[in-house]
Amino acid sequence: MRKSFLVASVATFALGTAGIAYAQDTTPSIQATGNGSPTKAGTKAKPTAVNFKLDVKNNALAKTTAKSIKITFPKTIKVSTKGLDQCTISDDALILDRSKCKKAFAGKGKASANLNPFSTTPSPLKFEVQPIVGKNDLLFLLSGSADAVLHGKIKGQTMTIVITPELQQPVPNVYSALNELSATINKKKGKNALISSVGCKSKKHTFGAKLTFAPNPAAPPKPSASGTSTAKCK
Repeated sequence: MRKSFLVASVATFALGTAGIAYAQDTTPSIQATGNGSPTKAGTKAKPTAVNFKLDVKNNALAKTTAKSIKITFPKTIKVSTKGLDQCTISDDALILDRSKCKKAFAGKGKASANLNPFSTTPSPLKFEVQPIVGKNDLLFLLSGSADAVLHGKIKGQTMTIVITPELQQPVPNVYSALNELSATINKKKGKNALISSVGCKSKKHTFGAKLTFAPNPAAPPKPSASGTSTAKCK
């Protein structure tokens, strides 16, 4: 995989935003809020396509190395790549020429991290993020401080975004700390949509989010942080 890390000084889904806060002297926690578009719910017979807004954050003092981000969707939300243009080429081929999967583009986003966060002068890393529909997964093509592809595996009501080992530890014994991963995701083709509303329970969608940490020199007091939140619907 082609990389371009600048290492001379030595990366929730929710219908809205998801923030993950961590401090070294406390137990990790997670918070999320929703603001979907549209809020009017569809039905199983007539699903309503929605814009999916993802924003996962660590606080400014966080030095955790993210291993995966898992989003659990309620039964009132359907996530499916069926009937959509899908990108099925290799990660290396996608990094080399993203235009080969242009028909599968599904929004846009950004990400940031710190390289060597335990240093007094960590190196900031910034990325552009291109969500792309894959086969039963959502790809996140990162470009900027590094070129990489993250896979958000879709299984039932969950999507798990795996952070590659190369992003967790770009060079031996030098770790990265995720600051933020955000994206607005939407894709529709005919009657098929990547993310759609198929109902509304008690005027809200309830989802869960879980951030799992990888071991690093200052591992958090718990291996993961998780929580739940809601998005209004009607």
